[in-house]
Amino acid sequence: MIINKNKQYLKSYKKDILNKNLVKEKIRIENIENLIINSSNLQSLINSPYKNIYHIEQKQGDLKEYYTARVNNKIRLIMKPIGEYPYNKIEIEEIDFIDIDSKHYGEG
Repeated sequence: MIINKNKQYLKSYKKDILNKNLVKEKIRIENIENLIINSSNLQSLINSPYKNIYHIEQKQGDLKEYYTARVNNKIRLIMKPIGEYPYNKIEIEEIDFIDIDSKHYGEG
């Protein structure tokens, strides 16, 4: 799969990960990127056994178009497949990294 990183993600990555010297979190994000790159499409990513390690899951409610991956107990990586919802998971081969969310999950 192909990963696109938007400006908001790059800004959050620099502010939340690099500026705070979070080495474990940086490595975990790199591992998530490698997992996504090595997946042929969204279906293979969702069916991967590593999905449970990184807690890759689809959001519920109004944000059902987004997926999240757990970086640590406090930080989540927000992703959005490129395509129209409802997704045909076999055809999705490109994903956007939208943001790193560290505000809504309590103390980590």
